Amino acid sequence: MALRYLRRLAAALTVGCLLLAWPASLQAQDNNPLHAVNTASPQATLRSFLTLTEALEEAYFAYLAKPNTATQATTLRLRDKLIRLFDMSQVPPALRQDVGGDAMAFLVDVIRRLDVPPLETVPDAKAFPDANQPASWVIPDTEIAITRMMEGARKGEFLFSADTVSRAGEFYALVKNLPLKRRDRVESWREIQLQSHGWMIPPNLVIGLPSGLKQQVLDTPAWKVLGTGLIILLAGTLVWLWHRLTRPPALDHRPVSYLRRLLTPIALVAAILGAGYVIADQINVIGDFADVVQFATTIAFYIVAAWAVWLATLFVIEWIIASPRIPDEGLDANLLRLLGRVVGIFAIAMVAAHGGQQLGIPVLGVLAGLGVGGLAVALAAQSSVENLIGGLNLYADRPIRVGDLCAYGSIKGHVEHIGLRSTRIRGLDRTVTTVPNSELAKVQITNFAFRDQMLFHHVLDLPYETTTEQLRFLALSIRNFLMSHPRVRKELSRPRVHVVGFGEWSIKVEVHAYIDAKELPEFLATQEEFMLWIIALVNKANLSFAFPSQTSYIARDATSSPTDLRRARP
Repeated sequence: MALRYLRRLAAALTVGCLLLAWPASLQAQDNNPLHAVNTASPQATLRSFLTLTEALEEAYFAYLAKPNTATQATTLRLRDKLIRLFDMSQVPPALRQDVGGDAMAFLVDVIRRLDVPPLETVPDAKAFPDANQPASWVIPDTEIAITRMMEGARKGEFLFSADTVSRAGEFYALVKNLPLKRRDRVESWREIQLQSHGWMIPPNLVIGLPSGLKQQVLDTPAWKVLGTGLIILLAGTLVWLWHRLTRPPALDHRPVSYLRRLLTPIALVAAILGAGYVIADQINVIGDFADVVQFATTIAFYIVAAWAVWLATLFVIEWIIASPRIPDEGLDANLLRLLGRVVGIFAIAMVAAHGGQQLGIPVLGVLAGLGVGGLAVALAAQSSVENLIGGLNLYADRPIRVGDLCAYGSIKGHVEHIGLRSTRIRGLDRTVTTVPNSELAKVQITNFAFRDQMLFHHVLDLPYETTTEQLRFLALSIRNFLMSHPRVRKELSRPRVHVVGFGEWSIKVEVHAYIDAKELPEFLATQEEFMLWIIALVNKANLSFAFPSQTSYIARDATSSPTDLRRARP
């Protein structure tokens, strides 16, 4: 035990002495974080690479001497500047930091073991005067190339080629056993990269780990793989507990319920970002395992982002529908929900397209495939599309609304629901009929709810014994009653009471008037009042209503007698 502490103390003193002995000019590197790297020529790019490598080495030892956020941030900033010297156009954006970090460590170790020519002999900008022509320089006796970018945002810059980046690990495997060509304090940046970690993890904890946990799994030490699994498990558990606390009832579709549902994807986004920071910057996974983790977290992030966008869209739509002017089951509400779903699907498609670009998926090819597939789906769902268009026609014409009393063919009832595919009508016998919108848009619909007044129309049957004076008195009495009643509308048509015909068993008297009523119960109450008054007026005229009857007349033939009949016999 004592021997172990003495070794650690000796290592610390050695590092301290080296830091004190390091040239002050190099310690001042990267004092300006905004200083851009020079990539104007192969010479400038190689010079930037060597200078940043020395500055990174200095920053790394400063971090070892005093691990904190500032020293780690300086190290990561220098690493990112080195990565900017590489052509990463062939690497998916989501993986560029991991792939670039690996390529940086590999190339630093490779170039330190090569006979790099003096910088003065490397071609500068004057060697390639035509900026529109491809240009390249290869380190002698190697396949490490620095080429001019001919397209993209970094057009004209000289960067380590995409082929060099992709083969950096191969180059390292070939030269890792060769001696260093220059004296450096770091024997292998790749080995440091394997065991390095962030300031939040105590160095003594990592040093004291068993050797088995330092073995590599997918180019990453086993302890980092185990730590990554624990972080993911912890984040997942916290999000699950949060979901259990905030989730609304399953069938609750109020706006506040969608807001509560939105809390889960928000928590997932926070968990993914937080876990990603700990895994990438503190545990510092690398290699193939880092690519797997980055790929999985990117997919999870965009799936959760699409989920959050969908719920946010539904929340906004339900919040609008919750206003008193929009019935929850009305056509306006359903069309708003349709609009919200269309906007939500479009937003999800945009999120998915952006995520696909980050993962290197050819979005244009996928969209072309979706266009062909969408045509096939449209042909297969022709009836559904027809019903949807029928629903839009109902919205444009607005022949019915939820709650209206209407007649459709032989069906008469109240509209209960107008959906995107069908409409439900509850009949007067309380049965429910579901009618496809495409059919409903083609037939005649009678909507009783649009009536501004209701017709009182009855025909009185009076017996033929009624005198003309009684008929005139009754007609005048009923007419005066209707003209004086406040519920009778007189603007469009005055009340009419007339003898209109002679039936088989009665004289027909028509009573015609419009009542100021829109709802059926109100009309029935007024109609009952009118009919009772008419009965009273009929009685006042000493009349009664005729009943269906038939009169038979029997007459005897006077020319025949029993005596004549007997004489007529043979």
